[in-house]
Amino acid sequence: MKRCFAVLMIAACASAAFAQEEEGTGAAKGAQVDTTGKGYSAAYVIEPVSKRVLLEENAHIPLPTASMAKMMTCIIAMERIQSGEIKLDTPVIASARASKMGGSQIFAKEGQTFPMQTLLAATMIRSANDAAEMIAEKLGGSAESFADLMNDKARQLGLKETTFYDPHGLPNSADPKRIDVSSAHDLAIMGMELMKYPLMREYAKTPWMPFTNASYTSGLTNPNHMINPKHRDYYGDATGIKTGFSVPAGYCITASAKRGDMELIAVVMGARAAFGPASSFGLAARLFNDAFAHWRQLTPLRKGTVVGQAPVAEGQAKTVAAVAGADVQALVQRGQEGSISVKFVPGNLTAPVRAGQPAGVVIVSQGGQQIGRAPAVAQTGVEKQPWWKKFWPF
Repeated sequence: MKRCFAVLMIAACASAAFAQEEEGTGAAKGAQVDTTGKGYSAAYVIEPVSKRVLLEENAHIPLPTASMAKMMTCIIAMERIQSGEIKLDTPVIASARASKMGGSQIFAKEGQTFPMQTLLAATMIRSANDAAEMIAEKLGGSAESFADLMNDKARQLGLKETTFYDPHGLPNSADPKRIDVSSAHDLAIMGMELMKYPLMREYAKTPWMPFTNASYTSGLTNPNHMINPKHRDYYGDATGIKTGFSVPAGYCITASAKRGDMELIAVVMGARAAFGPASSFGLAARLFNDAFAHWRQLTPLRKGTVVGQAPVAEGQAKTVAAVAGADVQALVQRGQEGSISVKFVPGNLTAPVRAGQPAGVVIVSQGGQQIGRAPAVAQTGVEKQPWWKKFWPF
């Protein structure tokens, strides 16, 4: 019995240690942890398509990000890749500074070379601080200069409660006040931006990836319990995104989950527990379940659906069928599906009209308030009537 208890205690300690590995060890008891008394310091839930906020609490208060700052590091790297400035196979050499990073790492040695894609995988999956540092030095020249790029991108995205000092989110022992901070709202926007990149979306939901580096052969293990089927905090609908832990920040997560056609992003900051219902994973799961239970994603308008008749001047036909040029999705509370209406507003058409030509707009409303719109286009062409028809319309 004693032996069984000892084994369980060792397993629990190992799990907790791994959860803390991102930014070093320590209990989550910082001044900005669980300030609400609800198990967290800030929380936010948003539906990315409609940008509708489903829950927010202390969502605009800047708090330590811990490793969630790495989302911005990867966003900037992916932008550079997309622009062609760098490639996934661009070699990156580890500096002395990168080789001495603490916390979660891939144990890069000074002078060692890695492809950019490997560093992105290590940053997103393993939350490796040395990998994030290497990316920053490659793209910015130094971590400090790269932080300027991070702050510029934050301003571009409209993130008013975010300030970066480094690419990884580690605590700053020399100056504790100079640490990356962001709000739950801003982190959700970062998560939405990051998930636009298919490679980042893939890494965000990867629980483990093979990786070896000299004596390190354990692979890249993701500290996000929500995406790991073998973990007690596994959440079947989870699709990512990024965790964070430090003593000042507590346990944090920017999480995403998809059920049916609806995907949500939830941010939990300042949780006390490493795992279980009171962890950032358990709290995010609870927020997701509540949102999925009370909201649903509908498609009240589908591309190609006939929405009405548009009048045509000087045509062989007086009207032309108009069809929706795009889908319109609507997020509605369950039980209020009947409050959605679709209205076609025709444009001014003069023959000749070609199929696919703009023919007006379609407005989707709920309770009298517009929640979406799509272009309407002519379903078929309409030829111009002969000139003599104006004088002899028989």
